[in-house]
Amino acid sequence: MSTARDTRRLLLVTHRPLDYAGPGSVRWRYLIGALPRHGWEVEVVTSRHNPTRDALSVDPGEARLAAMRVSVMRQVGRVMRPLYNRAGIEPEAFPPNVLWSFTARALLRRRAEAVRPDAVVATIPPPAALFAAVGALGGKGMPIVADMRDNWAGHPAYDAGGSLLRRIEDPVLRRTDAVVAVSEGMRAKLLRMHPWLGPRLHLMPNGFDPVLLDRRPPALERWPEKLTLIHPGVLYDDRSLKDLIAAMSRPGLRERFRLEIIGNIDDGTAAAMRDRPADVEIVTRPPMPWDDAMERVRDAHVVITIVPYTMGDDVAWPVKNFEAFALGKPVLSITTGGATEALLRDLGVDVACARDGDVDSIAAALENLLAHPPLPPLPVERISRWDRSVVARDYAALLDSLVDAR
Repeated sequence: MSTARDTRRLLLVTHRPLDYAGPGSVRWRYLIGALPRHGWEVEVVTSRHNPTRDALSVDPGEARLAAMRVSVMRQVGRVMRPLYNRAGIEPEAFPPNVLWSFTARALLRRRAEAVRPDAVVATIPPPAALFAAVGALGGKGMPIVADMRDNWAGHPAYDAGGSLLRRIEDPVLRRTDAVVAVSEGMRAKLLRMHPWLGPRLHLMPNGFDPVLLDRRPPALERWPEKLTLIHPGVLYDDRSLKDLIAAMSRPGLRERFRLEIIGNIDDGTAAAMRDRPADVEIVTRPPMPWDDAMERVRDAHVVITIVPYTMGDDVAWPVKNFEAFALGKPVLSITTGGATEALLRDLGVDVACARDGDVDSIAAALENLLAHPPLPPLPVERISRWDRSVVARDYAALLDSLVDAR
């Protein structure tokens, strides 16, 4: 524990306001509260709250506006995609928020003058925060860390196989003192694209709030007659529950499963819900605060994670996985067989893994789940590396080492 005399100041730069819902915001809200215990106070610089950008807002009006914005941007992307693809990128790589890379620089200089930070962390994506931080504060004597919640270059949502994003990203990353990745797959991909990163690259995974460990329900000895599958989170583009609903609708499965959906519903899921047999039970709930969502997860039997290839299944470790581990819940993993499934396999909890887009595979995963008795919760020591209190300790140690090296 550091004393007040040693307290250092961190300037966190994020284009995405932390009052928005979602895993990236939850991670940093936790770290902001935990880092002071390790001698770091955090000041945040962010863009203005935009009611059209928070798809998981608990405000129904904001959630609807965000859904409308996504629909409009998808239509624009569809029209522009052929042109962008010629340059080896996707339209989503350069959304309007890229302008914040330039407009935020004066604000960052003013805040840095007022706060006198010992270090700066800028989150990605979108890359606007990193571009702004390096442009405004690079060379000012304080270490800058690129905190990558996800890849920008190399991510199939932004990159269409060209080299443009890597060539834009590379000189900016060279002006940082450290780069943080949140999964082993992401770390490996960054090293392939930027081999010079080497010792500058650090793994600080997404994880779970340790309060969830105290909320673990008693372990089940056998499955109930009907299991509740739960999906808390955003459904959009290729992340859809339509194939799961088709699998659940099959005789022998519709009697054994019910589905609970927390959050927005994409068009494909909505159509599948309308067309399902009457006896396929589905409950929908609007976006809700994180604590309330975790209570719903605690009361369910199986947590659903869906990671299509287009959303980075080659590197992604969804936060829902770690929250499920902490609450002792099995995971129904619907992916292309990438990093998510590899993680479950390494932990020996891959009893319900299915292929995205393959109804037969999803039905087989549900049948396999029923064929096995409930797995015991993973021991706490096996998941401690994803405990956010451990991540906060390690993040503070990284920041201290960067400042001390200066």
